[in-house]
This record gives sequence, C-alpha cells and structure tokens, in this order.
Amino acid sequence: MRWTALPESLDPHARQLVVELRRLKDHSGLSLKSLQAKTPFSSSSWERYLNGKVLPPQAAVEALARRAGADVASLLSLRDAAERTWTVAAVTSAESGSAAQERDPELKIRVVALSVAAGALLFSATTSVLLITDPWREQPPATGMAGVGKHQCTYTRHGDQLFAGNSTTTSRLVMRNFTGPDAAEVQCLLLRHKLSPGDVDGYFGERTEAEVKRLQRQDHLPADGIVGERTWALLRHVE
Repeated sequence: MRWTALPESLDPHARQLVVELRRLKDHSGLSLKSLQAKTPFSSSSWERYLNGKVLPPQAAVEALARRAGADVASLLSLRDAAERTWTVAAVTSAESGSAAQERDPELKIRVVALSVAAGALLFSATTSVLLITDPWREQPPATGMAGVGKHQCTYTRHGDQLFAGNSTTTSRLVMRNFTGPDAAEVQCLLLRHKLSPGDVDGYFGERTEAEVKRLQRQDHLPADGIVGERTWALLRHVE
C-alpha cells in the first residue's frame, strides 16, 4: 500500500507511532476492510488512525499489535508519549460521531478492560521467549565484557553488527522510562560508541535518553531519543 504523507503538524512521538502502526499493518498484510473485520474498529477509523488524523485509542493499538505479533507494551508506551504531545488539529467531533457508530461497542469495552493484563502478559512472554531462544547467547564473546548494575555487556560481533548479550532486536521501540533487557542493550551499545548512559541497569532514564539523542545528532537522525529501527542500526553498526 502506498501511504500518503503525514501531516506536518505531527510531533516526533505522534509521527513515530503512526509510522510504526503503518509498518505493522503492512507486515500483517491486512487491508483496511480486513482490519474492520478482525478488530472492533471500522475501516474509516483505521484510515484516520493510519494517516495521522486522529490519535488511535489504546484498544486499536493493542488490536493491531496482536494481529501483527508485535510487542504490545512498547506500542502502548509510544502511544502514551504521543498522547501527551499530540498536535494535530482536533477532530474530536468527527471522531466521536464515527466512534459512536463503530460496531460492537460492548466488545470494545471488554478489550479495554483486558488491556492492562494482556499487555503485561504478552510483554512477559515475549521477553522470556527472547531470552530462551536468543541465538547469540551461545556465541563466545568477541570483544570482551563490561558493565555495572544488574546487566552485563558481553559483546559479540556478527558481520557488521554488534550485540551485547542482552537483546537481539533490531527494530523494537525503546524509549524513556522503559526497563528490561532492551534498555540494557541500548546502554551497552552506547558505551561502545564512547558515550555515557550511566550504569548498565536496564532503565532507560534521562541520561540514557540524552546519550541516544547525542548519537542521533551525530548521524543526522531526528534527535527524539527514541530507539527505533534506524537508531538500532546505528547502535549495532561496527566498521
């Protein structure tokens, strides 16, 4: 599907959210009509969400994430960041009018009620599977160990990519206030780029965010402090 340009009024967090939702929609192979059939939201609502006209509700983000097999918790965190800074001209009247027509409102209530539990369970399951099936953990370290705090940095090079032994993702969104192995991986890789994220404690705090922005500026990427696919590529790249 060929996407239209997003509104210039979208701030970086909102733009990142819509771009990620578009990527998941394309990856799933679902059309707008298919999304209508498989989620509690109409095709016209999905058109608005995926073109940056309206902030998608939490239940819509969860529904698409599950259909595409994506990390629900990461997407919801990105949506929360976008909600705080959403700057598209208000389309509240249009949204409320169309949302009232959406099919099966009782189903939407059930989805929202289950959202917190489902998100937490999926995040936990995804992290566990990643740690168990991590293909790089059995590789001997190529460049030694480092790290302080809860996590260690065991650096291993595979081709022109560097891995630090905490996560092998190259696309999962990581940002301010995230915790866990993905955040620790970011911190380890920042250290290899001679930056100073602080302790490798698996918490993506203010200092880690500042160093991510610094790295992004060095490579002329948008300095939003969010680690997405392009920033992962930069972090993992080795000459």
